[in-house]
Amino acid sequence: MNTIKILVIAMFSLLSCNLVKAQNVLIDKQGVAYFFSEAPLEDIEATNDQAVGAIDLNKGTVAVSMLIKNFHFEKSLMEEHFNENYLESEKYPKASFKGKIVNFESLDFSKSGILTAKAEGELEIHGVSRPIESEVTFEILENEIKAKTIFKVALEDHKIKIPKLVIKNIAEIVDVDVSFNFVKK
Repeated sequence: MNTIKILVIAMFSLLSCNLVKAQNVLIDKQGVAYFFSEAPLEDIEATNDQAVGAIDLNKGTVAVSMLIKNFHFEKSLMEEHFNENYLESEKYPKASFKGKIVNFESLDFSKSGILTAKAEGELEIHGVSRPIESEVTFEILENEIKAKTIFKVALEDHKIKIPKLVIKNIAEIVDVDVSFNFVKK
């Protein structure tokens, strides 16, 4: 009987440890991705407020995924051209990032304050994955962790073709700003 009792306690302990570890994965399903294209003839900007982000506070890994069709523009014609002609959102419906926080072990996410770190990994847009490194600012609060990063994307790196007719309307390098609010459990 003692052996069964010890076995049950051991199994319960293992399950509890796994649940505690799982609770350190924070997810935000309403992250915001914003991009800005400054070109000689026209500035273009769009926002996607349905980006999904996850951070594993045990391993220091991060992942982001968003549907291309969830980017919205001021002008509906721009949105249509973006989805049909440039990003081909029917063929390549998602953009994603998978990576890790560099020097994660030296960062303390348990104390309130501001942390700056580098994230490195693979950014996939338009079906093309490219390595990327970006600085991320984390604001650690009592009940949430806010994460923000700004980086540039060269359209050519992701095989996004711009017709010569509109080359002065669209920048070759686009500024991207992404933010998440991860609620602590």
